[in-house]
Amino acid sequence: MQPVSSPAQGTQDARWPKVTPVSRWVERVVFFSDSAIPIPGTTFRVGLDPILGLVFPGGGDAIGGVISLSVLFLALQKRLPAWVIGKMVWNLALGAAVGALPVLGDAFDFAFRANQRNLDLLRAHEADALPRHVPVSYWFAIALLLTAAVMCVAVPVVLSGYLFYLLVRGHA
Repeated sequence: MQPVSSPAQGTQDARWPKVTPVSRWVERVVFFSDSAIPIPGTTFRVGLDPILGLVFPGGGDAIGGVISLSVLFLALQKRLPAWVIGKMVWNLALGAAVGALPVLGDAFDFAFRANQRNLDLLRAHEADALPRHVPVSYWFAIALLLTAAVMCVAVPVVLSGYLFYLLVRGHA
């Protein structure tokens, strides 16, 4: 990723010319979450999200959920259409639901890469961004989608914490 000079902003990412510091941070976090570590002898890469899920059940899913929400909030900042944000919430929900399963969920996280999928959707539909003033119905739909997204992140974490509590309580 070679930065290019721009008279207006100093340096920018050549792959994403209208990048802001927040966008750059989200892209970097998604990279480390989903594809930072190359698997030797293959072209496949894995990220820290499924590894954290294996090491810290529940806690790793919480970290992955926060990363997923950051991509969603960036999509909101750029005012992507509600249907694109709906697809992003679906990716997040699928990743959180299946990712909450022990071992199988972590294997799913290795392959599915919900955060990278959402970042790709953001990049692909950035040009479709809505004007600064959008109807109230847009914000109502977004509020429902964000509520669903937060629930998708929170429910597996709470359930994992509750199961951990039962496990510890049973051995006390």
